[in-house]
Amino acid sequence: MDFVWLLLLGMAFVYAFLLQRKQDETAIKLAKHLCKQQQLQFLECARGKHQFSKLDNRWRWFTSYQVDFSGDGESRYQAELRLSGLRYLSFQLPPYRI
Repeated sequence: MDFVWLLLLGMAFVYAFLLQRKQDETAIKLAKHLCKQQQLQFLECARGKHQFSKLDNRWRWFTSYQVDFSGDGESRYQAELRLSGLRYLSFQLPPYRI
């Protein structure tokens, strides 16, 4: 019986890992698209923090990503991309030089 619990725990860990990887890939693809839409140069995207909070009276699990971009090819700025699962929530750009 202990083996079954260990197997289920291992499967849950692998599932959570694969789900996180899929969310990371979605965030990178979305960040590239948003940078292209704003006519910015995409540099890199990194996972920031996880947060469990309320949105529209429902508890949700949020993940924020730091997206590095350049507006003029010389400067480096950092925007924040927020996802809930695989769904886009917000993309906050700081003021940047063109």
